[in-house]
Amino acid sequence: MTALALSSLSREELRRWLEERGHPAYRADQIRRHMLRAGEGGFASMSDLPLQLRTELEESAVWSSLEVLAETAADRGLTQKLLLRTEAGHELEAVMITHPARDGSRGRRTVCVSSQAGCAIGCVFCATGRLGLRANLTAAEIVDQVLEAARRWDAESLGRPTNVVLMGMGEPLQNYRQVVLAIHLLHGWGIYPRQVVLSTSGLVPEILRLAEEGLGVRLAISLHATHDELRDRLVPINRRFPIASLLDAAREYAAASGRRVTLEYVLIKGVNDDPGAARRLGQMAASIRGHVNLIPMNAIPGSDLRAPSPAACRDFAALVGPRATIRHSRGDRATAACGQLRASLTPEPRREGRILARELALVGSPSGPPA
Repeated sequence: MTALALSSLSREELRRWLEERGHPAYRADQIRRHMLRAGEGGFASMSDLPLQLRTELEESAVWSSLEVLAETAADRGLTQKLLLRTEAGHELEAVMITHPARDGSRGRRTVCVSSQAGCAIGCVFCATGRLGLRANLTAAEIVDQVLEAARRWDAESLGRPTNVVLMGMGEPLQNYRQVVLAIHLLHGWGIYPRQVVLSTSGLVPEILRLAEEGLGVRLAISLHATHDELRDRLVPINRRFPIASLLDAAREYAAASGRRVTLEYVLIKGVNDDPGAARRLGQMAASIRGHVNLIPMNAIPGSDLRAPSPAACRDFAALVGPRATIRHSRGDRATAACGQLRASLTPEPRREGRILARELALVGSPSGPPA
């Protein structure tokens, strides 16, 4: 029998679970406080709980659905990458990013979490896409990434996580039910939907379904090209859901949620960084009343694709217009930056071969629209 992951239960569900076993409901709040504290290592350390309850928890539940295998740090410790393993043996990565308070602003603590082990989408510029999909994560496994980060920040007296971004390994909308459940569960830990960013490669039916959920999470769309011929090669899901349908879905999501949609655009030298692409990107952002995050490509093993120079990135941003912001990814020295997550998994040879073939076809190809 699989042990119960406490993170899979809401506060009310945990109260009912305790009452069914003859324990007062208020014990749920005690247990959940322990789950956020630094230095806690399991049920045995919960000295304010009666021995009988601690024993029952040891026998029927697990402290966390994830095991920490390793951690690496960059940016003078402000970025930390955690290598984690599920009970089923699947590896994944999560990234903790600390933004210290300065100039009167409050500090922020962002957790970049994975929704899958590996990814089926196969974007050319992403190391995770070379792995293939290994497994969907459960809601508990998604939430436990956030709780692990919370305990580590608590150890440094920095406070709770302030933001969660579903931008780690995997395509969140391909694991729709568990991701939505995780968002509901995180609300019970004080992470409100407005503090959650969900990044998708563009699964149009699921974007529309998410709009109907009424959650109000912030949506980010991985665009990366301004015409279908190029995006077909960069983001293969575009063959099913081309750019026009994706922008229509973005408009519907913005209208339903009341939140601005972000277009993410990884800048790749000689591929998608020409002036025409910049102007079209600005027009697309204006058409959905959205914003553009320009992300200079982070190097990944085995790829010849590179970011444009800093000056070229600034020129591109200027042509996109006031809706554009250049986002320099944190943690590249710890392979914790955007597009670099791959755990310690070995890429699938056939998948990697297909991606490399598409990459070779891109190098030196024009990024403007086809003639």
